[in-house]
Amino acid sequence: MRTETGAIAKRIKSEGRTWYSMPMFTEFPVKDKKTWGAYKELLNPKDPKRYPKDWHKDDYLSQFENYQQGITMMRFNGFYGFGAELMGIAPFNIALYKDPELIHDMAEHWEYYVRETVREAVETLKDRLDMVFWWEDMAEKHGPNISPKLFRQYCLPHYKNLTGFLKKNKIDRIMVDSDGNINPMLDLLIESGITGLWPLEVNCNMNAIEIKKKYGSKLFLIGNLDKRELAKGGEAMRKEVNSKLPLLKEMGGYIPSADHLIHVEFSLENFKEYANYVQKLLPY
Repeated sequence: MRTETGAIAKRIKSEGRTWYSMPMFTEFPVKDKKTWGAYKELLNPKDPKRYPKDWHKDDYLSQFENYQQGITMMRFNGFYGFGAELMGIAPFNIALYKDPELIHDMAEHWEYYVRETVREAVETLKDRLDMVFWWEDMAEKHGPNISPKLFRQYCLPHYKNLTGFLKKNKIDRIMVDSDGNINPMLDLLIESGITGLWPLEVNCNMNAIEIKKKYGSKLFLIGNLDKRELAKGGEAMRKEVNSKLPLLKEMGGYIPSADHLIHVEFSLENFKEYANYVQKLLPY
């Protein structure tokens, strides 16, 4: 199948089932400056198709004032994730060293594209947007895929520009979604203007309690309940929740959640048990 980014990927045939499988990518749309130049032309923030046909500032403001319930979130990709998604992780990482001109141009255009695409919505809705979800996926189990030095070189200035734009418009809940062990990047993410983290995978040595002790209110946290233990149900589930939720609730700035997506081995009955148990611990 061709994905929404233009990559080619193989997926397991689900035979009508709706469960999710990880793709195996076989081809990526950006390979060099020439293919990036062609792709770049598609990233036009002024294209009218970027907004709904019924977009009108006053109408949307009225909807928020009179009918909006729950959380409203805006999502876009980060600068490492954007490049890796278009080139593949290995080719992109090699290009960080061998073709810095290409990487700088990709990052600069992505900053421009994101800012100008979301500008009208952000400047209209401001803090009616409760949170920005910034997909990045810059790490694996043992650590980041990009060094702090290269992150500072290629990503940090663009992060600051976008978070500055968001905060100017009263949006200060800006969360990075990155799998893996991002502990070495936390100081840089805070310097970048990021204020939240998800999913904090336990298997990758992410520890919400330790992060809260070190950074306090600088970061709100979501996740870090080990999905493997939660899926077992019963005492294993309760032990995992009890080991973290009461203390994190006391510390504040924490939303309990599994440390990534709910996987297929997680039965509906066990999920209901987990959800009900967490709910009992939440009211103040």
